[in-house]
Amino acid sequence: MANPNNQSARFLGAMVLCGALFGTAAQSQEISFGARRDFDTGGAVAVASGDLNRDGVMDLAVVSGGNGVSVLLGNGDGTLQTAVRFETGRLSRGIAIADFNGDGVLDLAVAFSEYPPKYEGGVSVLLGNGDGTFQAARSFRAGSYSISVAVGDFNGDGIPDLAVANLLSNFVSVLLGNGDGTFQAVESLPLLTGSSAIAADDFDGDGQLDLVIGDRSTGEFSVLMGNGDGSFQPQRIVGAGARAVAVGDFNADGRPDLAVVNTVSGQVSVLLGNGDGSFQSAIRFPIEQDSVSIAVGDFDGDGVQDLAVANGVRDSISLLLGNGDGSFQPRRNFLAGHGAAGVAVADLNVALRPTVA
Repeated sequence: MANPNNQSARFLGAMVLCGALFGTAAQSQEISFGARRDFDTGGAVAVASGDLNRDGVMDLAVVSGGNGVSVLLGNGDGTLQTAVRFETGRLSRGIAIADFNGDGVLDLAVAFSEYPPKYEGGVSVLLGNGDGTFQAARSFRAGSYSISVAVGDFNGDGIPDLAVANLLSNFVSVLLGNGDGTFQAVESLPLLTGSSAIAADDFDGDGQLDLVIGDRSTGEFSVLMGNGDGSFQPQRIVGAGARAVAVGDFNADGRPDLAVVNTVSGQVSVLLGNGDGSFQSAIRFPIEQDSVSIAVGDFDGDGVQDLAVANGVRDSISLLLGNGDGSFQPRRNFLAGHGAAGVAVADLNVALRPTVA
């Protein structure tokens, strides 16, 4: 149903922050953005992109922070259609997009939790109809205060599974997919503390997906190596500073690397992967002290991965252009919307340069 809330949400440096910025790059690696464009979503804490109506144009799905997700279909020229809101669980926070029932249509998975005092959490799965609309949400339980969700095939059966970070539970929740949009009973992976950020990749090159977990309360992040059957090895702490985490290949060696946001120190730590599940010592680059989200993209078209960081209090996005060797140029800030809370990268104007949303 249409979103009746007239609050202005923002698309940009924070998944849902003010509008979309369209990048143009010169040979000197200078990058600029056009005028910001704002789109109403009734609030926003997270954003993800995908072709939700199969028209070849990227669309946005924005989590409001309440009990809904707003879908804005792209027009292909950098503008978006009016948001349509779909109900999810309460206190929705994180979002991921994949085809959970194998029909060739993208679906949504939204991490949520109930209100205090219990904060019982889980994932709302909304199966796509292929036209940008979605079926009623079906919820699957996870831990307490589920806040972030990652998608991957953790048991090698070709079906997408879910891994959920729970802020108030000392475990990560893994839900193995059945291939019809439903999930098996949750498996709990023990942690030392709760978790607030999660991502999946193959860090040791064994063909099995692994997990990287961030905990903003302790400021530590860790990895859990996958066994390929949906189970994981014990948590191994990798470093400090973990408000948000992203995976990329920042030195073009074919091995996944980590970029981790530390809100307190105002830095992003880059850890180059060794390809065996271990990482080199962190290289730190200054950002803002209110940074809350991070995404990877090539914003200047040089074939090298760059970073985009959302700065909530400063209402901006910081771009750090990559040098191709794992180092980055000094940040360049671009004005976003009020309270930039998340950032995603997509080509909303069917151009050669990615758009920050």
